[in-house]
Amino acid sequence: MKPSGKKWAAKPVIDDRLSRTLALIGSFYDACKVGYQGNEGYRKSTDLCKFAECIRELLAEGFVDPNRTVFTDLGCADGRVNVMMSYFVRMSIGIEIDPDILSEYEPNKKALLGQIEKEGLEPPHDNIHLFQGSSLDDSLYRAICDETGLRFADTDLFYTYITLHDVFAEKIVRDARDGTLYLVYGFHKVLPSYAGMEVLIPDVGGQQIAALFVKRSAGG
Repeated sequence: MKPSGKKWAAKPVIDDRLSRTLALIGSFYDACKVGYQGNEGYRKSTDLCKFAECIRELLAEGFVDPNRTVFTDLGCADGRVNVMMSYFVRMSIGIEIDPDILSEYEPNKKALLGQIEKEGLEPPHDNIHLFQGSSLDDSLYRAICDETGLRFADTDLFYTYITLHDVFAEKIVRDARDGTLYLVYGFHKVLPSYAGMEVLIPDVGGQQIAALFVKRSAGG
């Protein structure tokens, strides 16, 4: 039988206020999508207005739950995806190797909160934890566990913008538990094949930007 990712019982609905909040977050961060040459190379940014549609499908299919899901962005940049995901997961963890880019998180979030308050919308949830370092560094995950109480294998949904997607897939297959989900942004039509993973949704949200994979069991 084809393995599937974990589906939660609850399927929260995005009401009008939250929908308007997501639209504001998307327009705010998408306006910040400028080229940036950090010390680790050229930055790539998730289009949050499109990513919101991915979230809607993940919710509809029961792959995320605000009370249970642990989310980890393996290359979070300024934490924009973590901010948007904070509404839909129990814990929103982000890792960024470039300290200059990560340093933009606080001032950007402060400016965003000003706009959210002005519009009377819902602020991001207080479940965001961002860390500077390599997503492949085991010692970093010990620091994450010290702060959050969560290990690498406790993550339900990993995310990355295509850079190093294959290397991250290898780590997930090696160290995550069976059924762990892996959402990869940046694909169009041609999808990669990861040993130890299967495709669950080839075009999440119908935006032609992201695919959802699941770690299968060794005998699955």
